[in-house]
Amino acid sequence: MKRLAPIFLGVAACAPALAQQGITVYGVADLGVLRDHDSGTTTMKVDSGLQTASRLGVTGTEALGRGMTASFVIESQIEADTGTPSFAGKVFGSQVWVGLAGPLGALKLGRMFTPYFGAIATNDPFDAKGPGEATRLFQDSGVRMDNTVKYSLPPLLGGVYADLAYGFGESGVSQAANRQLSMDAGYAAGPLNTVLAYHQTNDAKGNRQVRSVLVGGNMDFGPVRAWLLAARNRNDAELDTRDILLGLTVPLGQSSIAATYVRKQDRFHANADAHQLALGYYYTLSKRTNTYIIASGLRNEAAARYQASLPGGDRRLLACGMRHQF
Repeated sequence: MKRLAPIFLGVAACAPALAQQGITVYGVADLGVLRDHDSGTTTMKVDSGLQTASRLGVTGTEALGRGMTASFVIESQIEADTGTPSFAGKVFGSQVWVGLAGPLGALKLGRMFTPYFGAIATNDPFDAKGPGEATRLFQDSGVRMDNTVKYSLPPLLGGVYADLAYGFGESGVSQAANRQLSMDAGYAAGPLNTVLAYHQTNDAKGNRQVRSVLVGGNMDFGPVRAWLLAARNRNDAELDTRDILLGLTVPLGQSSIAATYVRKQDRFHANADAHQLALGYYYTLSKRTNTYIIASGLRNEAAARYQASLPGGDRRLLACGMRHQF
């Protein structure tokens, strides 16, 4: 990180000149105070990314003519409370990719978010981050994919969109080892956004470790926006779970409120279900800065221990913080 710091500072200093060339430096600094109650034990700390992951990145586009565009992203996720990278051994672990887009769609190569996780995040009022995120119970099946080739439909299809991503396992065992396949398809136009997504992850031996199917969406009814997600997760051994999310968001001028109920149902193991309630309040100070208060309570049945240190334990989080985007 000491060697890379001058690079970041140099890029930031050159930001105005880079902007003229279609290159943008961007980032998020998100910090708050978190009260964490885990199965009877309570701790207090300053934590990063309680609303959105803190990060620093560089992105750029270049027009190639005939409707073709080249683009790239290099992004580092940071634990802003300590200044360390969020991913051990990966300074740019958030995402790094290069892409080419044209009338027939877009192709990207590199490390990127899975379409399946994207389907969760865009249909979770808490953006799949922080104390209220759906993925505290939802099977995320891998947020990111390495060594990936991703194809996306062109955007001008009347609201129809789709993505197909294949992550090479790059293992000497077999081509199927550590491989990932992820896809989504949906419709987003006006007040409605719907999606169907699938993700499959193989283990180091090439066996299907997890395969997940998800359907959901959100719709703006004027005073409120309603959210719904439902998923099933299976493998060839002992995994058979159902996930569901019900949510509402309410805009109130400079403020907004988000609320969700998330439930995990285990069809294979007895007394292994869990559910979570979450409530968030956001106040906008400017176009780039907002404050927030987010609370969640997660309760496990006797044989479950999602997000808890003990089987049957509960987990209650209360976060108060500020996010600044640039």
